[in-house]
Amino acid sequence: MDQIIRIEHWLTRILEALLVIAFAVFLLLVCVLVVLRYVFASTIIGGNEFVTIAFIFTSAIGGAVCISRREHIAITFFIDLLPLGAKKVVYLLGLLLMAIVNAYMVYYSQGWIAKAGHYPWEPLGWAQGIVHAVIPVGCSLAVLYCLLRIILTLANRESVEVVWMPEE
Repeated sequence: MDQIIRIEHWLTRILEALLVIAFAVFLLLVCVLVVLRYVFASTIIGGNEFVTIAFIFTSAIGGAVCISRREHIAITFFIDLLPLGAKKVVYLLGLLLMAIVNAYMVYYSQGWIAKAGHYPWEPLGWAQGIVHAVIPVGCSLAVLYCLLRIILTLANRESVEVVWMPEE
């Protein structure tokens, strides 16, 4: 079990580092594009498209990392009223549902990429399949994190209690 925790921690740190880099590039490029557009009446060819790619990347990978850190959206008012055993069942069912939805997205995106993936993403000229591949990668990571959370919860290595409480 400790090996699983270490692997998950290592993978999450790498993904977080990639997200920080992508978001920094995203932010810097948006600022440069705004200054170029409104001060110099110019632009960087492909800049807006690259911002779109960086946004897709940070969203897809960030969603998976949020599952690992238990920062995904959850309204737990009624769940918090349940006894511990029922909370565990609801938490595990929620993780299973997220895994199923993301697995379906991986399956569905393969056909989508096969149909549209060879068309160029203008003006960069990249195949759209390269750009769109981040969706099944992000969804696959989400499935992996859901399965890891399920394993750790069933092994009693993760609590189902609320991790974050608002400050009073």
